[in-house]
Amino acid sequence: MIQAMDRLLYGAVTRGWPRPRIEGYIDVLKVDDPESALPNVVSRTFQLIDTKASGLLTHTSMMIAALGVAGHLVADSYLEDGVIVVEIMLYLLVAMACLRCMAIFNEHSLASDPSAAANAVRDELILRRELYALCSRATICLTMLIFFSLPLLYLYTPSR
Repeated sequence: MIQAMDRLLYGAVTRGWPRPRIEGYIDVLKVDDPESALPNVVSRTFQLIDTKASGLLTHTSMMIAALGVAGHLVADSYLEDGVIVVEIMLYLLVAMACLRCMAIFNEHSLASDPSAAANAVRDELILRRELYALCSRATICLTMLIFFSLPLLYLYTPSR
């Protein structure tokens, strides 16, 4: 099931990409050190994505917790509760995508075919980088939404 989801996500993030962009994707990562070996660049990039995704996951988790607490303070109707629940659900989607960015990738299972392994690593790297970029943008937008919606929910509660 996860592989099917990965293929779906990979297809979505590379939709419209020409074949040369996909095939040359790892070469783009060598801009800071053209002499580095491919595994070093790929390994560093995976580590960087893991680090950034874990930081984003921390923010997302704190926002989910804050919304859960704030929901009791600002929501006095089913509509207001619904707004808070939808915001939590959107953050949960971002959290799941961040977890996918940090998932263990078993490239060793493809060791018998080096070109298949290289393609699998490239595809995984594309998926993680593009998924992280999407998570980052979504988190910024969701945090702005919360920044504006919580005060509105608090101010327009009938009992206040």
